[in-house]
Amino acid sequence: MANHLQNMMRSLRSFLVLGLMVSFWMDGTVAAPSASAEDRADKSPGVLERIGDTAIKVGNKIEQGFTKAGRKLKEKKVGEKIERKLKKAADKTAQGFKKAGEKIDRKLND
Repeated sequence: MANHLQNMMRSLRSFLVLGLMVSFWMDGTVAAPSASAEDRADKSPGVLERIGDTAIKVGNKIEQGFTKAGRKLKEKKVGEKIERKLKKAADKTAQGFKKAGEKIDRKLND
């Protein structure tokens, strides 16, 4: 579960960095605003604020998704099922090695 949270935080940081990069790129490529746009700039949030708000919303959605997925994994006891399957595979492998060892012993003793 800790790995999921770390991955979520990494992806959130990447998204925020990407948002900042896009916003700086947009500031450099946008033509000079007209006088009416400057008047409205005081009333509406800037590009950076909108991107930041959107990044926070997306980050919250990602966090909710990971939390929901983590709950489902716990409910379905996926970890226990995987553990049982790995133990079964290890037991079968051990049996195979034991049989191979017995065959080798029989061949050497003949």
